[in-house]
Amino acid sequence: MKIMFVVPNYHCGGMEAIQGPLMNLGPLFAASGVIKAGHEAAFLDCTAERLDATACMERIEAWGPDVVGFAARTHLVNESGRMAKEVKRRFAGVKVLFGGIHATFMHQEIMDDHPAVDFILRGEAEVTTGMLMDALNAQAPLDSIPGLVWRQDGQITENPTADPMKELDSYRPAYHLIENWDLYRNHINGKRSAVVQFARGCVQKCRFCSQWKFWDTWRACSAQVFADEVESLYRDYGIRYFLMADEAPQADRETWEALLDALIAKNLEGAIFGTCARTKDIVRDHDIIDRYAKAGFVLMLLGAEFTANKTLKAANKEARTEHTINAISLIRGAGMIAMVDIMLGWNNDEGEVLETLDNLPALGADYVCFFWTTPYPWTTAFDELSNRYGASKDYDTHNFMTFLGDGVDQRKMERKLIGFYFLYHFNPLRLFGGWFRGPAPRRTMYRQMFTLGTRRCLAQMLPWLARFIEPRADVKMMHWCKQDTRWKSGTVPGKNA
Repeated sequence: MKIMFVVPNYHCGGMEAIQGPLMNLGPLFAASGVIKAGHEAAFLDCTAERLDATACMERIEAWGPDVVGFAARTHLVNESGRMAKEVKRRFAGVKVLFGGIHATFMHQEIMDDHPAVDFILRGEAEVTTGMLMDALNAQAPLDSIPGLVWRQDGQITENPTADPMKELDSYRPAYHLIENWDLYRNHINGKRSAVVQFARGCVQKCRFCSQWKFWDTWRACSAQVFADEVESLYRDYGIRYFLMADEAPQADRETWEALLDALIAKNLEGAIFGTCARTKDIVRDHDIIDRYAKAGFVLMLLGAEFTANKTLKAANKEARTEHTINAISLIRGAGMIAMVDIMLGWNNDEGEVLETLDNLPALGADYVCFFWTTPYPWTTAFDELSNRYGASKDYDTHNFMTFLGDGVDQRKMERKLIGFYFLYHFNPLRLFGGWFRGPAPRRTMYRQMFTLGTRRCLAQMLPWLARFIEPRADVKMMHWCKQDTRWKSGTVPGKNA
């Protein structure tokens, strides 16, 4: 049996604008289970390859899969549904599978709205995707496959879900399915990059987030397995920038120290790591923070989210502003770059956005990344947020780059954000400290990030310059600017039905 995992072509700026194209790890993990079960797998990233709908269907047809598995993250789910419909129209007998966080929580809605979807796998899919392929190959019953949602005699059947995977060492991403690693060059330093995952889950339960709910419990693979995987990517594929997809990789200090030691022992010259971090863990690790940098960590991203403690408490964030300031000081003191995520629009009020900008310099971060509050239906904040500014099933815009309320003029506020960037990053003390202080890896990355950010801002302030300094419109703008790959009247763009 053959399955092709497909990521639809979708661009919205945001992290892609900063980091460059980021691979979707979910399909690569699921592919590992398929291969272990003795089946064939392929990976098609239409976002990274910039494939339109026509080219995507041609690639599917050329490989001839029995099953096509679509990434069904929230912002991808409707496009995946349109592509699923076209797969069923063009390729008789091919089954369609959805998976991911959105599919896990919204499986009933997907099955109702997208009749072309045959199967949904809820939760972690490494083992269950292999089980599904085994059952389809043997034409066996499907009722024993954990987490499977499927159609049977016109009815939708939901199998009980499985417990979270405890042994993460056995299923690692099928990186060998990526044929062209140059598609994933980091925008900051131009080096080949890979998304990697050490741990799953988060010990926080922020009301706007679903990661802790999806993964259920915090777990990590062994430090040696992860370090060996990184070394393989470094030596076999020339990867020099590693972005950890973990929500809280440092949650368990003993496990984290083992990872730092394993990476230090590898001595991968020129390798750079970026990761998310909880302020609580950074403060806890004040006595070993220098080992972070020694292991290759240069970019540390803190989910500060808000600059008002009242809002942090309302969102069920553990950290307070003073904790973030402390963590940033420790990160910078250890010769790393401190980057913060800031969520805008929580209270659907422009005054709050402006107040946030006024308060941000006090944090002392090297770089600030903004995103807009987005109400996801399965989060504990959904009722509050949807009542505050409405909710929509136009999931194409659920990308953190599009504000869904009406109390904030997004274009107006984004012009304010551009002004903030210039004032913040051209501050003489911050500029001097970033360009000339600290170890070489920090100075180099800071200069690269500064140059990239300046180009982005200039392209937005002076659109006529964009064609010269930022030719890819989909990554130069802060607002939503997805490439149009929608189907029209059942046709693939450029072809007749």
